[in-house]
Parts: sequence; structure tokens; C-alpha cells
Amino acid sequence: MFVFNKEIVYIGYSMEELSKVRNTLEKEKIKYSYKVVNRSGQWSRRGSRRSSFGSFGMNMDYEKQYAVYVHKKDFEKAKHLVNRALHG
Repeated sequence: MFVFNKEIVYIGYSMEELSKVRNTLEKEKIKYSYKVVNRSGQWSRRGSRRSSFGSFGMNMDYEKQYAVYVHKKDFEKAKHLVNRALHG
């Protein structure tokens, strides 16, 4: 897998948008990787934020952040395709 030669083509909080992005890239045969960051599971000194405070005050729509990466050589094409898939 590519490590240093990648660019973020999408970052957001919507699983529906993530699905659209992945389907678009797969359809166009553009290799990608993605990362999910669970914000409620972030660790502090005394455990995770959620174990300390529960989900009080957290907007659950923003609990998980999704990032999709493509190889630098595919970035411009992927950016265009993702923009068209998400914004028509």
C-alpha cells in the first residue's frame, strides 16, 4: 500500500458520503485507502472520553470522522470525481 505518496481526497462525518466516495473511486478503478477516527474513543490520562463522561454533550453525528486517501498521481482526477459525486 502507498504510505508517503498519498493525498486526502475526502474528509467528513457522513457514512453516506463515504459510501458515495468509495463507490465512485471503485467504479473508476482508482485505488484508495480510508481511515475512521472514533472521537468518542479518544484517550486521555484517565481513560477514554466516553468512559469518563458518557456521551453527554456529544453530537453523535460527529462521533466518527472518515478520511479517504488516494495516490498523488490520481489526486486531481479523484478530487474531480468525488466533488461531482457529492455535489452533482
